[in-house]
Parts: sequence; C-alpha cells; structure tokens
Amino acid sequence: MKRKRNAHTSLLTLCLASVLLMLPPRDLRGAPGDAAEVDGQGISFSELESARISLFTGFSPDTAEPDDATLLSQYRYVLGRMIEEAAVCRYMEQNGFALPPEALEEEERRIRADYPEGAFDDTLIRSGLEIDDWRRALYRRLSVEQFLSKVLRPEITITADEVQQYYLAHTDEFVVPELWHFLRILGRDSKTVEAARADLAAGADAAEARKKHLVTIQDINMSIDLVPEELAAALAPLAPGKASKVIKSGQEYTALVLLTKTPPSVLDPAEISQRVERALSEEKMRSIYEDWLRKRLKSVKVRITPALADARNAGEAKR
Repeated sequence: MKRKRNAHTSLLTLCLASVLLMLPPRDLRGAPGDAAEVDGQGISFSELESARISLFTGFSPDTAEPDDATLLSQYRYVLGRMIEEAAVCRYMEQNGFALPPEALEEEERRIRADYPEGAFDDTLIRSGLEIDDWRRALYRRLSVEQFLSKVLRPEITITADEVQQYYLAHTDEFVVPELWHFLRILGRDSKTVEAARADLAAGADAAEARKKHLVTIQDINMSIDLVPEELAAALAPLAPGKASKVIKSGQEYTALVLLTKTPPSVLDPAEISQRVERALSEEKMRSIYEDWLRKRLKSVKVRITPALADARNAGEAKR
C-alpha cells in the first residue's frame, strides 16, 4: 500500500512539473505547489512573486510588466537569492540561533511607524503583495543579518597595516560632500500634502503632521550627490525652513521642506578609522559569506521546480 501511495504521489508530482513547464512565466505566480524546497521547507510561487515585486518594482504599481524572457530571468535570479536565504535560516534554526518572534514583530512595528495608520497595508495590497509572504521575506532578511553579526562577524580581524593601506588608497572617500537634511511629504491628494507642507514649514512636529493629514513623511539626511535629480532641482533654491511646491509623482503627490544644508567637510581621524574598518569588514564579510554559502549549499537538500531549474546558477537579472 505504501509503495502504491508513493507511486501515486510521484505521478502527481511529475504531472504538476509537466504543467509548470508549459506555463508562460507570468502564470507561475499563481501556480500550485512550491517553486523550491530547502531541506523540506517550501518556497511558494506566491512568495517568489512577492520577492520579485519587492526587488524589481520597488512597491510601485505603475511599473510596466516585463516581457516573458525578462520575467523568467527575474524569477530565476530572485529564487536563487531566496534559496540562499533559506539555507541560512535552516542553519540558524538548527544551531539554536533562530530569530525570536518578538524580533520580527519589533521590526514590523518599526517599518509600519513610517506610514500613516492603514497606509502600509494599502501599499502592500496595491503592489500585489500578501502580508504573510512579506513577513516571511522579512524573517529571512533578519535571519541573514543575525547570521552575519553573530556567526561570521566574530571571525573577522583587521590589522593596523590594513587600515593604513586602505586609507592611502581611498583618501577621496573621506571628504564629506554637502549634506541636505529635508522632509519629504507623500500623499495621494495634493491638498493634504499642501496642508502638511504648510504645517511643517511653520515648524510643526513631523509625527503630529503625519497623523493630522494622513500622509507619509520621510526624514532624509543625504549628501547632495545622492539626492535624486527631481528632488535636487526642487531643493536647490530653498533656504532652510522653506518648502517646495507640491509635485506630482506617478499617482502620488510630494512636497519637500528643507531643514539644513551642511557645507562639505573632511572627516575627523576617529571617523575615518571607523569607516575604514567598516569597509574592510564588509569586504571580508562578503568573501567569508560567499565561501560559507558555497559549502552550505552542498550540504542542504534543494529541490527546484523544473520551470526554474537553473535558479541556483542564475546571473544578475536585467531590470
């Protein structure tokens, strides 16, 4: 009886795989079953689509749908990353480092705090994301961050000679360009954005303005060379405390309130030392992490649906 049941299950699996192979890439997002399994834990097609949206559309519902070839390439690339994250999660769970539920809840609260009440869920819905898929993606990201800090970071050592050599080769990186500190107001109605802009320009508290007008307010401190061109053009003529006009951006409206402009400067030695050590740590971390992943992926059992079978070796997908 057991052999018959296993044979029946295998037949269903083969039939499902054959169907998936015939589906166009855009139909995979609603396909049954899992896109992959890592040590028996599934990654659903719904999770895969949510991760693809997060990476390639930036939560913008206005992003044009890619053609079939690009979509398939995106799926394979994203699935490859998800398999790597899942392998890390399994390691953490098996070795007593599993992310506690309260850490996930705290990070979700922190993210939601940047949105007016209800706006975060509306953003997910407009983007076509399921909250459970989003939470699983958040769990994987936080697990990887914890793995890097608790497992790999203690293995990294940096010598004084390495710090000196790095500094001499990158002296231009330690000049701080002009910094702009500003508030960006986002909303779906121009009048509410305009009202929030007026309150903020008059010195109102950002949290109070967010609740009063039900808008998103981002507090941004950014070097002038990184400010997007459209925002830079609106900020350039402003004096501190002044606000830009309301700008239409896709289906949303935005306005800016300049807080300060800080002239260019050279970092002090302590800050330079910290930045050099951080850069060297990141370089070594990437190398150690890549080596660890290569070994780890040889020891876990990975099953990938035939429709995406080369996901583990997928290269960078074109956006």
